[in-house]
Amino acid sequence: MTGANLVSTLSRLFCGVAFIVHGAPKVFNLEAASGFFESVGIPSWLAIPVAGLEFFGGILLVVGFLTRWLSALFILEMIVAIAIVHLPNGWNVFEGGYEYNLALIVMLISIIVLGPGPFSIDGQLGKSRGAANSPGPEAPSLET
Repeated sequence: MTGANLVSTLSRLFCGVAFIVHGAPKVFNLEAASGFFESVGIPSWLAIPVAGLEFFGGILLVVGFLTRWLSALFILEMIVAIAIVHLPNGWNVFEGGYEYNLALIVMLISIIVLGPGPFSIDGQLGKSRGAANSPGPEAPSLET
């Protein structure tokens, strides 16, 4: 396993688990999630797709399926979370700041750039098509 594969795999696993852990309370208590969304000015109905993205998307990220697409969606979610919830609190995560969200964005960018790693469904699908390092059909070319 190359260094890039290791970084991508660890980032994918960490982010996937983090989103599962943050999505599970939303999925299993949509009423509370909807209430929180409403309290910060987000329409309460958006708690449903966000909960689904975090929980089920996190599971898919862990197994490495649709990795780049999910990473892009999670980046978008984190940007919105920073802008609406965390930015007014500053940098410090212990004061409700955006430090953690930004760290997730950086890891998600590494997943998009490097691919999901060889121990993933996308990585195995790429190998079955004869592309040894291809993470899947959505992989952008980094060559010019």
